[in-house]
Amino acid sequence: MPKKHYPSTRTVDNFILTLRQKIEIDLANPRHILTVRCQGYRLQI
Repeated sequence: MPKKHYPSTRTVDNFILTLRQKIEIDLANPRHILTVRCQGYRLQI
């Protein structure tokens, strides 16, 4: 199994990226996991 390359060393950012790859249709325009600046992330269902 090849090793995945993550663009960041921050664990939470890499986890969110992996989740987005699994559930978002368009990664450039996420609809379900949104970034809230200076706060974190929000799950939009």
